[in-house]
Amino acid sequence: MPEKPPELLKDRKWFGTDTTGLLLDFAKPYTPPKWTLSHNGISFAKRGDLHIVGGKAGHGKTAFMSQIMAAILSGKFGGMQCQIQGDNPSVLYIDTEQSEDDTIAIKNRVCTLAGIDDNKPSDRFKVARLRDTTQAEDRYKQILQLMWEIEPTVVFIDGLLDIVNDYNDQQECSVIIRELMAWSTAKNISMWCVLHENPMTDKLVGSLGSIAERKVTEVFIIRKHKAPHQDKRFKDFPNVFFEIKQTKARGKDQEDWYFVVEDRAMGWGVPVELGVREEEKKKYDPRTIKAWITNRQQNVEWPASRSTIIANIFEPEGVVNEDDQKEVMQISMNSRFFLEQPKEEMKKGQKVPRLYINEQLIFPF
Repeated sequence: MPEKPPELLKDRKWFGTDTTGLLLDFAKPYTPPKWTLSHNGISFAKRGDLHIVGGKAGHGKTAFMSQIMAAILSGKFGGMQCQIQGDNPSVLYIDTEQSEDDTIAIKNRVCTLAGIDDNKPSDRFKVARLRDTTQAEDRYKQILQLMWEIEPTVVFIDGLLDIVNDYNDQQECSVIIRELMAWSTAKNISMWCVLHENPMTDKLVGSLGSIAERKVTEVFIIRKHKAPHQDKRFKDFPNVFFEIKQTKARGKDQEDWYFVVEDRAMGWGVPVELGVREEEKKKYDPRTIKAWITNRQQNVEWPASRSTIIANIFEPEGVVNEDDQKEVMQISMNSRFFLEQPKEEMKKGQKVPRLYINEQLIFPF
C-alpha cells in the first residue's frame, strides 16, 4: 500500500520527488581544479565555470579581455600565463554590440599581442559578430550554435546584456546564467562574459548582474583612472591607466594589477601591463621566433624532432639555455608555427610525433 503523503508543506506537492543520484559518493576522489590562467603565479579562471568582467562603459573591459586572449593563444602575456595543458587551446570571441570596424580592431589587437597573422584565418582564434541580429533570443541561440560548431577551449561573450530581453527579469536572467553554467561544465570550457555596471553605482546592472555575481566563480572589475590622481598610491602612475580588481574568487585572491593602452599608430590601441615582474616578462616575441623559423627552415628536414629544430633553428640564434629553449618551443607551438605529424605517419616504435612547418603561417624562404 503506498505511503500516505505527510501533512508538512503538503501544498508544495514535494512528496515522491525523485532524488536518485543526488547524494554524494564518498568514495569518489577529489579532482583538483584545472585552471585556465595564472597571474604572478596565482591561478584563476577554473575550466568548466563562468567568469564575469565588469565595469563602466569605456573603462577597458575589452582591452582586459584582449590580454587574456593573447595569454591563452601565445602562452603568456605580461604577468599572465596560460595554464591549459595538452592540445593548443582555442578561443572564440563573440561581439554582440560593436561595429564591424571596431570588431576588426579587437581582432587585430589580439593578433598583435599574440604574434598571430591578423590577415590569415586561424584554427585557434575565431571572432563572431552578432550586432546585426535584432532579437535577444536569436543572439543567444547563435551563441549556443557557434560554441557547438567550433568547440573552443575558452569563450568570450561581449556582452551579456544583449542575450536577454529584460535584465531585471529574474526568471529569464536566472535561466540564462544557469544554462551557460551548464554548458561550461558539460564542455569543460572557461567562459568569460562582459557585463556593464550601473552608470551611477559600482554594481553590476540589474537582476542579471545580481544573479551572475552570485553564481560565477570569478568577477573582475576594470576601473579607468585619469589624472589628477587623488589616491597617493597612484601619484607616479601615467595620466591615464586601468586598474584590474578581482572582487570574487574561487581560488586564491589576486592582487590588483594595472595596464595602459598605447597608441602605436596601428589604428587600434595596444594594452601593456604596468609593473610586470622581471621573472614574468616574456623573454621572446612570437614575431621574432617566426622570423627565425622562416629564415632557417631550409636547415631542417621536415618532419623534424623538437631537438633537431632547437639545434638547427634556435641555437644558432643564441637560444642555448634549456629553459629558454623550452619557452621558445612552447611559444612556437602555441602560435601554431609547427604542426604535429598525423599519427598514421608515425613510424613503428615512434612515441612522439615529429613537427611540420605550418605553411599557412611560415612561408617558404
